Amino acid sequence: MAGALRRQISNSSGLMLFASVQFVVLTLLAMWVYPGGAKFDLASDHYLFFGNFFSDLGATHTYAGHRNFWSMALFVVAATVNGLALMRFGNAWRAVYARRRHARGAGQLSQASLVVSGVCFIGIAATPWDHLLSAHMNFVHAAFSLLLVYVVSLIVLQAQNRWPRRYIALNVLYLMVLAGYVLMLFMGPTLETAAGLGAQVVAQKIIVYSSVFNIGVQALGVRGHLTGL
Repeated sequence: MAGALRRQISNSSGLMLFASVQFVVLTLLAMWVYPGGAKFDLASDHYLFFGNFFSDLGATHTYAGHRNFWSMALFVVAATVNGLALMRFGNAWRAVYARRRHARGAGQLSQASLVVSGVCFIGIAATPWDHLLSAHMNFVHAAFSLLLVYVVSLIVLQAQNRWPRRYIALNVLYLMVLAGYVLMLFMGPTLETAAGLGAQVVAQKIIVYSSVFNIGVQALGVRGHLTGL
């Protein structure tokens, strides 16, 4: 692998690690400063971990009508940085491919799907649901569906190039969780009942933090491989 490409991949992997950490930190801060209000609990005076979506952090106003500037600002930064990092991290497939030079098509598909998914996460940040609900939800559906394409193609690439099994196993586990979440996104349960909304909120928390963890670990694997070359 050429030195310039190695540096690019190393830098994009480092950015992905940073983005994963900052997303967790900034969204937790956004939850802390959220002024309160949930769809089925307008009187709440704080963020409800099992009653508010991540998207509520990015709304201009809460369900209770409170102005939501600081929480929105933190969420927009967190999601935008994460989206940009995903776009950059798309080139990491080349480090896996370099081991045996198999499944090039799967690698290219992984890059394309991750880049467009990153664009969609930026779109989520740019479209507060309380003003642009249809666009916001389209970005949500596309972002996670494309992550599904990414992880399937990455598993094929890793398996064909004898990538360490621990990273493949983690991707397979993540794939099962992600597939279940994408199915829930399109099939329900409904958000019009407290039970349905609660189930969707919990599922979203699980998949978002699972995504951050898995991609962060995959980035560590790429950096470790480059260090050993």
